Amino acid sequence: MHCTSSLDKLADDILIQILQALSVREILTLRCTSKRYYSLSKLRCVWYAVFCAEVLARHLPPPGPSCSLSALSSTDLEYRTLLALSLSLGWSRSKANVIVSSGARETVDQIVLVPGGMQVLTVHGNKVVFWLISGKPGSHELQNIEAWSLPGDDACMVVKDMECQGIIAIGSRDNPNRHATVFSLSLKPTLNKLCDYSLIPGTVAGISRHLLFLDTTSQQDGGGIEVLDWHTKTEGTALLPRIPDLFGALLDLVHFSDHILVMWEACISVFPVPHVPAEGRTVVAHTKVFMFYEHISSPIAFTTCVSRGWSGADTPVYAPPQETPSLTIAARGKYGGICLTMLIRLDNDEGAKYPSSFPYRLLRLSPVVPNEIQDSGGCTQICLGSSGRGMFVFGGKVRLCAPSLLFMPPCEMQFGPEFETEKVVYEIESGDVAGGDKVDFDEGMGRLVVAKERGGFDVVQLL
Repeated sequence: MHCTSSLDKLADDILIQILQALSVREILTLRCTSKRYYSLSKLRCVWYAVFCAEVLARHLPPPGPSCSLSALSSTDLEYRTLLALSLSLGWSRSKANVIVSSGARETVDQIVLVPGGMQVLTVHGNKVVFWLISGKPGSHELQNIEAWSLPGDDACMVVKDMECQGIIAIGSRDNPNRHATVFSLSLKPTLNKLCDYSLIPGTVAGISRHLLFLDTTSQQDGGGIEVLDWHTKTEGTALLPRIPDLFGALLDLVHFSDHILVMWEACISVFPVPHVPAEGRTVVAHTKVFMFYEHISSPIAFTTCVSRGWSGADTPVYAPPQETPSLTIAARGKYGGICLTMLIRLDNDEGAKYPSSFPYRLLRLSPVVPNEIQDSGGCTQICLGSSGRGMFVFGGKVRLCAPSLLFMPPCEMQFGPEFETEKVVYEIESGDVAGGDKVDFDEGMGRLVVAKERGGFDVVQLL
């Protein structure tokens, strides 16, 4: 670098300010020129500034679990910055490598990669095992931290809160009116119990912020989604009702635009975020119902193509993206391909005499149908991060998707996920089940976990 001779004359505090303003490539180049620049380029204040400018301000999916920024060392900040930029620049060219495998050979019924990409939960019958991915690139390890068992012999399932990192709920997979527990994975002890229900109506269907959602569709009256407020730990419930002959089976639910969207085989039912009473039950009225062009089924995933960002208390505040977020719903279609629909905000609703509390319309997009769909049995898994980065599985073949500006005739343009139908980044071994409970993904780390049919699981890094 030709300017180093003039930089040599500057005091360290001036050089630090210069380093904080340089690009990552310039910092890495400069540090190779002398021991002095190398030492200064390793300072925490340098990588704190770079991480904020290059990752948080640009709304890239941040790698690793969110925490207080003050708790991250210079090495942590540098690693997360370099990984975020590498994934952002080279996502479409990513290659997959197994970085660590569990030695356990116990059959895995469900595998969950906790948001942040460093923690894994495996379900074995009524037992949940918590794993930590530790180490550094080239020498990763899996640590079996703790196990917890659901009371009784029921097979259990785990649901994770995509709004609040590290919050999960565990309940019976198939049998209603059983036990359910909410845990935090971000506090010590590792599986920190936050709320415990000895008896719940229905089975656990999801968790979002302070609300625990229960599937009661097996009830004779049609049921729906029963909602508990696990923060207050009260006994009251709010019912999001279902019309059995119209809606079909429950698939999933998502928190979007200050509403709860419940996905059924035939439609989307939209509800305001319910106020759960301390006692008794309240029935919540639909805000809207959107009918699908064709029935859909699991797997199903959602994305706004807007990164959730960093949730630490000391995180700098940056202006959000100017685009009004839309919601893309990707699900298995009638013939095995991926059926895509998008909720787009209505531009002319603000001037209406009676504006809607949920001013969106449903738009059908072109389906995703890879060439080998006839032989693959259709889509078996879809995982989408909030940024639009994700993966999907056909016939054991893993492909990627990424956010893109989509043109929708006659004159509409929206950010949505673009699915790569040709390039395969990873093939799940023949005989391994590639269903929705057997594969999970984290967008920030660019990492997926795959349960093996013969027992155990692999951790796969995309880079």
